[in-house]
Amino acid sequence: MAYNHTSSTIRPQDPAALVSFVLLFIVVGTFFGWCCCVGAWLARLWYYDGQLHRKFPKYDIQPQYIRERLAREEEKRQRESQKAVGFRRFDRDVSTMSFERVQQFESSSLRQRIFESKRISRLPAFEQDDGGDGSEFPDMPVDMPADEYNQQHFPQRYDNLEDLGLEELAHDDWLSYHNKKQMTARDQILEDFREDCIQMRPGREAEDACGELWQEVAKFLATRYPARFREQKENGARMLYDNNMKESHPLDEPYGWLTLDTMARLVREDFCIFVKSPFSAQYTLLAGATCFPSGWRLRARVGYSVESQQEAVLPWERLPEILSYIDGHRNSPRYKRHVAFVQTSRPHEVNFSKKYFVQESKDFFSGNISFLQPETLHARIEQQMFTMLPTSGAIVLTTRVEIEPLVRMEEYALRRLAKDIRSWNADIARLKGRDLWGRAVLGFIEQFPMARDDESVVMTEYDEDDRVKKWFT
Repeated sequence: MAYNHTSSTIRPQDPAALVSFVLLFIVVGTFFGWCCCVGAWLARLWYYDGQLHRKFPKYDIQPQYIRERLAREEEKRQRESQKAVGFRRFDRDVSTMSFERVQQFESSSLRQRIFESKRISRLPAFEQDDGGDGSEFPDMPVDMPADEYNQQHFPQRYDNLEDLGLEELAHDDWLSYHNKKQMTARDQILEDFREDCIQMRPGREAEDACGELWQEVAKFLATRYPARFREQKENGARMLYDNNMKESHPLDEPYGWLTLDTMARLVREDFCIFVKSPFSAQYTLLAGATCFPSGWRLRARVGYSVESQQEAVLPWERLPEILSYIDGHRNSPRYKRHVAFVQTSRPHEVNFSKKYFVQESKDFFSGNISFLQPETLHARIEQQMFTMLPTSGAIVLTTRVEIEPLVRMEEYALRRLAKDIRSWNADIARLKGRDLWGRAVLGFIEQFPMARDDESVVMTEYDEDDRVKKWFT
């Protein structure tokens, strides 16, 4: 049998045909690429309206939480850098500023800060830093105590209680618990905002002051309300027994957050503890149990001096002078004063946090112009009571809040509120919103017609109603 070898042998391809195929592939690929480029240019011409040589926007496709985190970090870096630059410039210029130049500054807080920095710059410098309390140099005599310096350069401007708006407080009127609505509101607020209501500086000083205040509160409750509270011993430990709640509260150490929380739940008053610095002679907010703040945040104020933040906390107006007066009259009884605000609220508001727990001044007004009616306008009266702790010398500010609709207030209370509103200076009146609700409140008290349009709510320099103008004079 014969085999055909030529049929099984693979014939070599023609080189000319292979070259033609490669050239065809290159031509087709080049044409396809050219079409893609032309198409992309045409698309860009259509999308950018024929502008191909501008700086095109770059789209951020990162998740929202990453963008927000990066924005916060960038803002924090810029704020810290500006603060550092400001401090360096301030420290460099303060040493060369004359008294006349400082007096030309409009900001009183800036002038006070410069004077304080110049005073500190005159103090002797030591290689070993004692933190400003003199503990490392017990034998070093003081050239001029802070109290004497402040008396020479910042003399007191009051002679009696009336100059500070104070009056003596009856001993039995310090603490109470009989307002059931407020006690329920305190429990609800403490449950929702406990960290905003209870704050204290870390350290033994704050714990001792809180413990001493707790002893005074327990002693007062057991004496003033013996039917409900009594002191007793359980397993050798001193306790305050609450007969209504069937609970016992320890009177011995340790003190701290739990002590402040207990006081906030037993009575309807708020507490702020101020201690005097031996170096600067200024009072610092050491701890607080505040469930009913009037336009300020406790967490942002603990640890800072009253002088540096009294403009930001409206109820603390003239508080440094009051604390200095009480410190100079240590054997005096407790004092009290009243601070008034106006806020809007629904007649039957069930949200206690919105009505009593006000951390911003803007929250006093709901923002709805229809709320400027006698039924929704409320007078918020703070009764501030001052007492000094006998051992530590700390001064306790006890605050009792009363919120009453204008339509339910007695005639004498309305007249006193109107007198208080007229006595505010321009800055305090602006922060408390008198230009907004002034006509509505004073018009109701004086029995003048109520304003009905937005323009008549705000007092302007073009207002020619003499009867309305006299309300603000």
